Amino acid sequence: MKKFTPAIGLIHITLIASSVIILVPFLWMVSISFSSYGSVFDRFLLLFPTEYSLEGYRQVFTQTPYFRWFLNSAFVSTVLTSGQLILGVLAAYAFSRYEFKWREPLFFFVLCTMMIPPQAILLPTFMVVNFFDWINTYKGVIVPHLANGYAIFVLRQFFLTVPKELDEASQIDGCHAFQTLYHVYLRSAIPALVSVGLIQLVRNWNDYYWALVVLMDKEKLTLPVAIVNFRDEAMIQWVPTMAAATLSVIPVMLIYIIGQKYFVQSHSRSGIK
Repeated sequence: MKKFTPAIGLIHITLIASSVIILVPFLWMVSISFSSYGSVFDRFLLLFPTEYSLEGYRQVFTQTPYFRWFLNSAFVSTVLTSGQLILGVLAAYAFSRYEFKWREPLFFFVLCTMMIPPQAILLPTFMVVNFFDWINTYKGVIVPHLANGYAIFVLRQFFLTVPKELDEASQIDGCHAFQTLYHVYLRSAIPALVSVGLIQLVRNWNDYYWALVVLMDKEKLTLPVAIVNFRDEAMIQWVPTMAAATLSVIPVMLIYIIGQKYFVQSHSRSGIK
């Protein structure tokens, strides 16, 4: 057992303080969602409402197509994340195991895509989507972001840790490239795949700007965009807005809890800190 020192105590205090800073906005959101309209900002100890009510949740379920928005978000997030994983696996396998001309410059280009703010390429991407007449369609939301630099980078780093001897042994046994990819790489990369999938799923689920630009019909909106329906030019309806936001967080939390073990394994094995 490690001896407790002032340095360790300082680390613990810093971590606890950071956790509190992160949790307070989330707890405040949940607290507002259970408040009555008359006591939105009337708080007890900052986080607890003086009057509890389920009116916000009732309004979300009865006055909006919430379940339609939920299915829209689930469909877009699932398809987009699956596509990012598939393309990420294929590209990572090629970058980690094949020698070909311009490999390093191409991989550097992949890394550069991670450094460009999405807002910087929003207009060019919109023009391309408009050219293909994909505005107000799910294709317009999904296709432009199928290739993801982060997924390619993380999976490539993980594949580099697989001994080349296993690759060569599979080829001697008569495996072609896809069989080698499956038996040697993918079966050992489950923690990395789950980790990347979780991160990308959360990003895709929470995406706001691109869905806001492409989707126009109310029935096609995803949850992050649809939540603003409780806002008008004069005011924001805080209670139903926070209720809808709380409901949108629950699926992501459940998925993360289920895949948390693989998330930790991936980061410990791949050396990514």
